[in-house]
Amino acid sequence: MMRLRLVLLSLFCSTAWGEISMPHDFPSGAKGILSVEKMTEGQFFWLRGRVGEGRYTRFDELGRHCSYEIPVVAGAMADAGFSVNTVSGMFVIVMSQRLNDALLAGERISSTNWRFSVSSNELSSSKQGIDGYIVEGASPDEYFILNSKRRWISWLGGDKRSETCW
Repeated sequence: MMRLRLVLLSLFCSTAWGEISMPHDFPSGAKGILSVEKMTEGQFFWLRGRVGEGRYTRFDELGRHCSYEIPVVAGAMADAGFSVNTVSGMFVIVMSQRLNDALLAGERISSTNWRFSVSSNELSSSKQGIDGYIVEGASPDEYFILNSKRRWISWLGGDKRSETCW
């Protein structure tokens, strides 16, 4: 009887954790979702940049959600100023298998070399060639890099990626 209770409890906990960690459904045709909760923004004269740690979530071959940490950097030219603060992050829906594979391989993804869209019309019409759809957190005049190098200390110990599946 105790064993049955433990099995039921572990099943309930893993299901609840999965719902809390990934509360949204994947849009039709999406390969994965990158979400960055918050970012640190700094502005120095005319340069404005943001850094943050995101989570890329996808379905694996067994149908489980798998999540990876993805460092993100974004920046653009701005009005003159000096500041450092915490801002909201970004949310990107990965639509192409090529971008999905590159993220999983740990490749550095520059927004200038891939096709990202901020228009919901392009997502709903399923235009071919769109690698990702920016839901929030980056404007069309802003550049960003996914899988940017982690902090400088990672150069000493290597860059290990951890995968969490449920």
